[in-house]
Amino acid sequence: MKILLYLLLGILIVLTFVKRSDVTAFLATAKYYGGKKEKGLRLFEIADKIGTLSPENRMKYGYALLRVGQLEKASQLLNSASMASKNDAFKKRVKSILALVVWKEGNLDGSIEMLEEVAADFKTTATYQNLGLLYVLKGDADKALKFNLEAYDYSPDDLIILDNLAEAYVLSGNTEKAALIYEEILEKEPHFPEPYYNYGLLLIEKGEKERGINLIRESLTKTFSFLSVHSKEYVENLLREKEQL
Repeated sequence: MKILLYLLLGILIVLTFVKRSDVTAFLATAKYYGGKKEKGLRLFEIADKIGTLSPENRMKYGYALLRVGQLEKASQLLNSASMASKNDAFKKRVKSILALVVWKEGNLDGSIEMLEEVAADFKTTATYQNLGLLYVLKGDADKALKFNLEAYDYSPDDLIILDNLAEAYVLSGNTEKAALIYEEILEKEPHFPEPYYNYGLLLIEKGEKERGINLIRESLTKTFSFLSVHSKEYVENLLREKEQL
C-alpha cells in the first residue's frame, strides 16, 4: 500500500514540475482568447521558459505571436511544433499557419503555394478562409471566384468566406452579386473590419458616398490585428482620402 502511495506521489510530482509549462500555457490560452491578449502573451512567454511546451501549445503560442507581428519567434515555434509531432493532420494545421507567416513576410506566391499543398488533401474552414483571401489578394479573378465558391459550398455561413466571395465577385466585375453578399454579411454585424471598408469602397464607386464613408468609419471600430488585410492606420488614411473627394 505504501509503495502505491509513493508511486502516486511521484507521478503527482512529475506532473506538477514537468508539465507545469503546459498548465501555464493552458492559462495563457484562456486569457488570450478571453480577450486579455497581453496577459495571455506574457503567460505564454513564462510557459515557454519554465519547460518544454507540447507541440499543440507551441502552435498556439506561435499563432498568438503571429497575430501581433512577431514573425521570427512565431516561425521558430511553429517549425518546432511541426518537427515535434508525428501527426500528419497536425503538421498540416501548422503548415497552414506558417503560410500566413510567409504571406506577412511579403511572399504572397510562396504562401499560396504552401496553402495549396495543404488544401490538396486537408480542407478545413480555416484553409478555405486563408487561401480564398490570398487568391483575392493575388488578383486572379477566375481562380479566386472558383475557389471561394467551393469554400462557400463547404461553409456557407462563415463570414470570412462570404467576405472573400464578395471580393472575388468584385474582381470578376459582378458588383451587384458582391453587394448582395455584403448586405448579408453586415446583417450579422461581424467583428472584423474588412467587409465594412470593402463594401464602403464599393458603395462609393456606385455613387453612394455617404453610406460608403459611414461603413469605412464603422470598420475602424472593429478588431484589427497583424493578420488583418490592412492596418487600422491604412484605413484611417483611406477614410480621410474618401472624405475629401
